[in-house]
Amino acid sequence: MKYMSDQNRTVFQYESGTYAVTNTSGTRQWLGLVQTHDLTPNMNTIQIRYQGSTDRNVDDFADGKKEWNGTINYFPQDWKFLGFALGSITTISGTGTDGLYHAFTETNSDDQVQDVPLSLESFTIEDSKNMGHAGSNFIRTTIGGMVDSYTINFAQGEIVSADIEYVAQDSTLSSGAVTAVTPTTTKPWMFNNVKLSIPSGTAITNLKDGTFKVSNNLEAGFYLNGSRVANELMPMNREYECTATCDMDEGNARTLYNSYYIAGSEFNGYLNITGTAGSLYLYMSGCKMIDMGIPSLLEGVQEQSFTFVPSHVAGSVFDSIGVYNNW
Repeated sequence: MKYMSDQNRTVFQYESGTYAVTNTSGTRQWLGLVQTHDLTPNMNTIQIRYQGSTDRNVDDFADGKKEWNGTINYFPQDWKFLGFALGSITTISGTGTDGLYHAFTETNSDDQVQDVPLSLESFTIEDSKNMGHAGSNFIRTTIGGMVDSYTINFAQGEIVSADIEYVAQDSTLSSGAVTAVTPTTTKPWMFNNVKLSIPSGTAITNLKDGTFKVSNNLEAGFYLNGSRVANELMPMNREYECTATCDMDEGNARTLYNSYYIAGSEFNGYLNITGTAGSLYLYMSGCKMIDMGIPSLLEGVQEQSFTFVPSHVAGSVFDSIGVYNNW
């Protein structure tokens, strides 16, 4: 029998707080409306040649470090992994119809997300290809995952999507029973739920598409400790980037070009994605416009595209989900 894609499933599980140790008292969690998951192992096989072998061929092989990298594209139904990418998540009760309030703040090298020396949340990813009976399934359980980068994508007429790029410590293959996880029925966010404001309070009403990205630039520590897998993952310099394309409009074209790009004035930006599933508010401070394109074409509506970099980002999420952390 062949493995069929309609039986694929990608879920996650919180780890215990110790890096790459799955929380055995916890359960697998629904991640969102996953479109694709690509786990890319690299065994770093080293080809050895040496003098005196008397031929032109590879003579031997050595096993290098084991690297595990993955990419998940999905339609979010909550914003847990954005919180994992930024660092700290604090959940408090909301008021009225707001439900629960989750505050996202940046963590740095001297911060901890729990009572352990980790400045980013670690998680386990289970990728399963279900044959329908234990013993024939193809299940990869990848431990010690951390968000290397997280990108939110929004475009006119489309569902809001996100890309998670993660780095992990190790992965194992099994053929047992696939973990049963109940899908979340919350509707994903749509393009009309998105609003980008530059500066804060001034919405770009002619926006066509855009992205917001945070990169942690993880560096793996492969130490001389008898193991081929990473002992830890360390976040290096954090980078933010927000891109946008809009139909050029006299209401904001000159301000975006002359004030923020040419003159270089700094500004605060604001991205909010609101809907019945909950609402995300991203506050971007100390923003600098670093690139702008205004090509003059032969026909069609004139477009204006730009990229800006925030210095700091904080987020607020209001929804009905009780747990964003694993404690």
